[in-house]
Amino acid sequence: MDQHDRASGSHSLKGGRRIAVITSRENLLYKLYNSTKTNKGRRKHRLFLVEGPHLAAEALAASYPLHSVLVAEDKFFFPQRPSWLLPLLQQAEAGDVPVYRMTGALFCRLAETETPRGILALAMLPETMELPAPGGFLGLLLNGVRDPGNVGMIMRTAWAAGVKDLFLTPGTADPYSGKAVRASQGGIFHLRLHRRPLTAFLNWAKETAVTCWVGDPHGGEDYYQADFSGPTLFVLGHETQGPEKAAREGGKSVRIPLPGGAESLNVAVSAGILLYEALRQRNTRA
Repeated sequence: MDQHDRASGSHSLKGGRRIAVITSRENLLYKLYNSTKTNKGRRKHRLFLVEGPHLAAEALAASYPLHSVLVAEDKFFFPQRPSWLLPLLQQAEAGDVPVYRMTGALFCRLAETETPRGILALAMLPETMELPAPGGFLGLLLNGVRDPGNVGMIMRTAWAAGVKDLFLTPGTADPYSGKAVRASQGGIFHLRLHRRPLTAFLNWAKETAVTCWVGDPHGGEDYYQADFSGPTLFVLGHETQGPEKAAREGGKSVRIPLPGGAESLNVAVSAGILLYEALRQRNTRA
């Protein structure tokens, strides 16, 4: 048996692949999964945690590189085999992704949700990518968006809108944290995530003639009067404080009117409004 199998029995998929059953917290695979629940562990191992059948299936469907899949063994999770389980395991086998089983008590220690669905996976962090070509560009820059739930919702919205690139600066929540990954609903597997200092992104936009539209709750042009038909980068930051000086000076301010009197709008909602206005303008002109 290998380092992930502690002589506690095994199961097989069609085709003969062994599925080891993990029973101890000393198991190396348990320790690996557990470590990726922290930012430090994710950076060290270049892996992040994926929880639940929907996200695991989405990662496999997108051919996103996976390290392994982990399934709860106990009948507590699966008193009857769910309809999604066998197709998902077969899809993992077809993609040559190792599958392991773990006792329910151990699995619950690894899961981050209150009501785990009995399946986890480890996905590989991508390498640093070059910034995209500007032609027809539409993207988002998150500058100091600290709530991982908002980052995940923005990834989901960007994916739905057909955006390919998301820029994140230091101080923005880790998009590979469990909460952000779950909130993305699979969007994280369809986006190119670029993490650099704000000035690096602003310089890229200037050099490539991409217009930065900086969300500002305190002023600027109303979003429905602004022109987003050219290469566009929306810069979104703190919901109430407004953009920092470098962002404001590096682009044009745009605002979403709040006639009802609310102080601010959720940053993920703002991202959706701006992206879909850009799509509306481009579709109208096309």
